[in-house]
Amino acid sequence: MKTKEKIDVEESLGIIWTSIQRGNSDFDEVAAVIKKGVSESIMEELIKENYVTKENLKITLTEKGEHLGKELTRRHRLTERLLADVLEFDREEIEKIACDLEHNISTDLADSICTLLGHPKECPHGAPIPEGECCRKSEDKIESIVVPLSHLDVAEEVKLSYIVTTNHDYLHKLLSLGMVPGAKLILHQKFPTYIVKVNETQIALDSAVANLIYVRK
Repeated sequence: MKTKEKIDVEESLGIIWTSIQRGNSDFDEVAAVIKKGVSESIMEELIKENYVTKENLKITLTEKGEHLGKELTRRHRLTERLLADVLEFDREEIEKIACDLEHNISTDLADSICTLLGHPKECPHGAPIPEGECCRKSEDKIESIVVPLSHLDVAEEVKLSYIVTTNHDYLHKLLSLGMVPGAKLILHQKFPTYIVKVNETQIALDSAVANLIYVRK
């Protein structure tokens, strides 16, 4: 079990890493968030232990700070994905649960979760999931249960987990047709186009879209 001090360090580095990724590296702004959300004195500890540096009013992560911040963020977002897609927790609950679990998940366990979920690119809230070693190797140690629609065989019945797209108009169109998380789908055809049945509606999809729709076997 990790000590509170270790958890505070990880939590703070996760906040810093996410903030920098979103384009905010203002030292005072990031420090204020950490002091309010984690600890009043934690920033001094991070500098003392060489996790972060302050240069020209900007906050920068050292190599070891970058590694820990990125890993914590990855574990958090993979845990959210697991809770939403496999355990089917209410999406309003998963943030708090993931915050509790993220500090107790090893890198090996995170890789196993990632493989199980088919190496997801985004958390349920649309934030990117940092790539892990398992994603780079693409060597599944266990069979994924969440896969792209394009990986299915004809006549398979599955449940929709999530859709990865930045095209909001197209996403809204799919949602209006019943392609929502939790919906049951049946794949009727793969060539020349994909045909899926959602409720009583049949929807035609091209291969590019079929690769963006992730389903649970």
